[in-house]
Amino acid sequence: MSEQGLLLGENFPHKVSAEYHSQLAAEHAVQRLVDKTILPRNQILIVQPHDPNMALKMEPEVRGIARTFAKSHVVLGIGGLVFGLLLAAVLVAVGPTLTRSSPMFTFIALGFLFTFLGLLLAGFIALRPDHDFLIGKARTASDAGQWTVIAHCADYEQQSQVKETLDDVAQTL
Repeated sequence: MSEQGLLLGENFPHKVSAEYHSQLAAEHAVQRLVDKTILPRNQILIVQPHDPNMALKMEPEVRGIARTFAKSHVVLGIGGLVFGLLLAAVLVAVGPTLTRSSPMFTFIALGFLFTFLGLLLAGFIALRPDHDFLIGKARTASDAGQWTVIAHCADYEQQSQVKETLDDVAQTL
């Protein structure tokens, strides 16, 4: 199973971006990425100044994001429930008097609490707050008339290659 298989539904969950002052410089960066990395050309997108399709270029995997939302909520919700019920079982068996005297309440309370915490964590993962910085930086660059090259990477190896190729101007997610 891939590194993102359990919780993430996106094929390219890692991103690297770099801003350039001209279209020519951005196209040179794209060509350098194609020549020096294992990244195929279709995983590299250019956001032009005031690009009307910027959102789709930044997050092209709309279905993948929906899969991430569903997978993370199912896995972490069920995981939280199981953890809560196991913890309740331990507390009912060997815990304080309060938990041993009211096992039904202990199971309900801890099952609910840890399910809720799992779903809360899943929401945090599904919203992908790690992408906010890159999106904000690209939006600012676009508004300032700059060009942004965005490489959508499948794994950390691709991300590392892209970052090394783009040198100091790259922002990594």
